[in-house]
Amino acid sequence: LAQASGKDAGGLRIPKLTVTQEQPAHFRVTDNGAVWPGFNHYPAPDYQGWYSPVYGMQTPGEGIKAGWHGVGPVVDPDNRDFLPEPAQLAALQDYARKWLPGVDADSFEPISCTYTTTPDEDFILDRLGPVVIGAGFSGHGFKFTPVIGRILADLATGTRPAPEIFRASR
Repeated sequence: LAQASGKDAGGLRIPKLTVTQEQPAHFRVTDNGAVWPGFNHYPAPDYQGWYSPVYGMQTPGEGIKAGWHGVGPVVDPDNRDFLPEPAQLAALQDYARKWLPGVDADSFEPISCTYTTTPDEDFILDRLGPVVIGAGFSGHGFKFTPVIGRILADLATGTRPAPEIFRASR
């Protein structure tokens, strides 16, 4: 059995998972000739108004997605409000004005997503008896799909054990 879990791991003994509601936004692109690689921007200690590092990427048809990393409120994923937090959104607009040339900081669509995070922010990729589990991807597991798939396949077939950093027993 392979299980890719959100908050509910079905009683398996794994590190505590915390779910937060994150609130990135898609900003309208004004320079269609610009190239937009994915980015992670870590603030210097003297930067004011930053909630956390900022991540971003181009989302075809939607604009440039940018957001604060992992600062949203803890929520029950089955009962959340999906509403943006005005102060975070205003700070994200200020960030876009300063750091994202080629987008319109005033033309955006706020979105809502969840992060399911372990205490150390490392993924859980392990085999617990007959169950192979993948959980706690902190909002960026999709970027690692090929290697996560390989590790989970190895665990399912018994080819290799879980790398220590991802073990549920850590």
